[in-house]
Amino acid sequence: MAITCSAGTIVEALAHDPGSFDLILLDLLIPGTDPPENVRKLKAAFPEKPIVVLTSEERTVWEVQMCRAGVQAYLTKNDQRRIIKEVIKRVSRGEDLCKMRLAEMKVSAGAVPAENDEHRLKPTEKAILSLFVQELTLKQIGGKLCMTESAVGKTMARLRNEFNVKSNSGLILLLREMDLI
Repeated sequence: MAITCSAGTIVEALAHDPGSFDLILLDLLIPGTDPPENVRKLKAAFPEKPIVVLTSEERTVWEVQMCRAGVQAYLTKNDQRRIIKEVIKRVSRGEDLCKMRLAEMKVSAGAVPAENDEHRLKPTEKAILSLFVQELTLKQIGGKLCMTESAVGKTMARLRNEFNVKSNSGLILLLREMDLI
């Protein structure tokens, strides 16, 4: 592997000769740009070139958004070097690791039948999320579901932890991206 060209902006990247590189290694957060739009521009200019995002952003919601936008892999700068190297090799051979990762997330969240049902969204969790989307407070959700406000809050906290997101809105965004709610 070798770095054959680099760019500080998307505009600079779009000016490169497609014959001069085999893969695009993209930072997620380029100042003044929209990450999904960056992927769309690169895909339009270089449709045959795989894109791997390498970022310090570890929130799952970004991983899902980038995979949905069309990248082939999502890596964080905290990943071990050997993993980064292996992922880049696999993507350069034509593997789409994002498709596999999204399918894995859907199975673990219960969007499709899983062999191990303990990782599926439970009916109570789905009911809480459904009411939360309707902008009800935790207390209102608890009242509708005959639960305490504390139990609803703990359920939301557990789901945020399970899906590696920091906020309830991030959880909702991620689950919508995964077509679970």
